[in-house]
Order: sequence, then structure tokens, then C-alpha cells
Amino acid sequence: MCHAMEFTEDPGCLCLRFRLPKEQIKYVKWIVEAHDGLAVVSSPRGRGEMEWMVPVGLEEEALVLAAALRDEVGLELLPPSD
Repeated sequence: MCHAMEFTEDPGCLCLRFRLPKEQIKYVKWIVEAHDGLAVVSSPRGRGEMEWMVPVGLEEEALVLAAALRDEVGLELLPPSD
């Protein structure tokens, strides 16, 4: 599992972690994937969490989308974990 706003083992990728209502996971995944190339999305089964693997250079676009989804469905960016 990645940490919020952390570079991954792939130096060309940044991981953003979110918490959201479980019933919104499919919708948010659909929205993110509709932004072709913005992020690879995964979500652990049965938890209201989601990870976006974002290519370096698209962080700002991803955060703008996350802010819109925060207002629309309650998507919450998780702080980095230790």
C-alpha cells in the first residue's frame, strides 16, 4: 500500500490515497479512468479507501479532480502514514 503524496518505487509515479463512502468507489473509479492516463486506480475490497497512481507531471490535475470529487462525493485525501 502506498502513502498519500508519496513517490513510489517507480520514480515516475506518485501515489495518492483517499477515504470515501464505499458506495461511491465505483463512480469515482469510473470518473478517474475517464480522464485517460491521469491515474491507475485501485481500492482494497470492503474498505472505503482508494489509491491513485499518478504519473509525475499530472499531480496538479489529479488534485484538482480530487477537490471536485471531495465536494461531490466526500473524497478525502489521506495524510502520509509513517
